[in-house]
Amino acid sequence: MKRASVRIALSASVALLAIGGAATYSAVTADGADRSVETDIWADGLPAEPGDDPAGDLDRGRTDTPLRKMLLPVPEGHRLGPEAVPLDGNDGELDARGTVRLMKQQQQGLTGAERRQFETVVDRIGLQGMVWRTYVHEEVGDHVAEVQIARLKSGKNARDLYALQTGVLRMAKLDRGPRVEGHKNVSCFKDAPSGPGTDRDLVVFACLAYRADAVVSVEVTGSKDLYPSVVSEFVKKQLDHIASPGEYV
Repeated sequence: MKRASVRIALSASVALLAIGGAATYSAVTADGADRSVETDIWADGLPAEPGDDPAGDLDRGRTDTPLRKMLLPVPEGHRLGPEAVPLDGNDGELDARGTVRLMKQQQQGLTGAERRQFETVVDRIGLQGMVWRTYVHEEVGDHVAEVQIARLKSGKNARDLYALQTGVLRMAKLDRGPRVEGHKNVSCFKDAPSGPGTDRDLVVFACLAYRADAVVSVEVTGSKDLYPSVVSEFVKKQLDHIASPGEYV
């Protein structure tokens, strides 16, 4: 069993759903007052056991399902990164049922009415499954990226979830991150990690995007000298790969 803490300050009057990194969870009071929420997220045994991968090159990531194929293969100069929290492993997948279950676990701190509203959002957003992969730069070991891709029932559902995610981060008043060349439906934000034991010399970039029926979350953590251009180039590679995956070689 693994644990992560996420702290987001926001103001609104409904429970909103977001996936990935700093956008994992947000809750708000019924009276609309600002508050900071530190959420303990627990996940235990949700991912199913993976099958054999016909691609064979597991060092670049699994490709044994259509959704996994959307993930960027591990680029040159990188390797698979640390275990994703609260997920299991560094290269995994959840089906629709597991994805909904994971989202519904992220409701600590809500009142009964807020929890029911939150679960209604989760049920109606049309989650069909999600995949994730982490990457670490071989030469700059503190540069770690995590990509999550959620597939939804329709393009409208994907747009709605993207709007919820980016709305949460804008309300949290995070700094704007870099632009991603060649892609319109993407927003990036910059923040410093928080919580007990956090390394204050690190910086976090969170980029959210949608394409067709998929919502993409990319979080890159590194030292404070991590160039925004490095982040935008990584995000561009991931979005380009979804647009034109080509052959996995």
